[in-house]
Amino acid sequence: GAVTAQFAAHNLTFISPITSGSIIHDNACGLGTASKAILSSHPNPSTLKIYATDIDQTFLDALQQDAKKNSWPVEISNQRCESLSFPDNTFTHSITNIGIFFTASNGLEGAKEIYRTLQPGGVAVANCWENVTWFLPIKTVHDNIRPGAPYPTPVINWSDGQQLQKVMLEAGFSKENLKVERSE
Repeated sequence: GAVTAQFAAHNLTFISPITSGSIIHDNACGLGTASKAILSSHPNPSTLKIYATDIDQTFLDALQQDAKKNSWPVEISNQRCESLSFPDNTFTHSITNIGIFFTASNGLEGAKEIYRTLQPGGVAVANCWENVTWFLPIKTVHDNIRPGAPYPTPVINWSDGQQLQKVMLEAGFSKENLKVERSE
């Protein structure tokens, strides 16, 4: 909801302004919070190309309606973060807002795809919750309505930023270009 939108907008303040002609991946896009933050802050959004991907078709359908209604330059598709169909070096920017810690291998497979699809010199933003206070209630609901179905549990502690740094480095990002921030 509003919190993820605030998170996306805040995290975009850590990078240089997105320029015209940029090719952006809104990875694990949900309702398109990162896309909407980028489009609302860019002086000429029609000069951008955004690819928004997620595995939740309900979110994608809602984003598709918004994109069509607002004539946004967003192409929407159902794709897993760990196995994207885009060629290597596609994006100038890759934004993964509150999604990496749900990807396979405790985030590593998602980070590898971010790295693979990002152009050399491109910018990646990946974030996660410091404390997953909502996990237990959501897991309880999941277990009740989907008995026996696996739940993609963030099994590692992500609270100190070490796991996020670890997977980004293992994926190929260089330590000197890695910046870790915390926000409320």
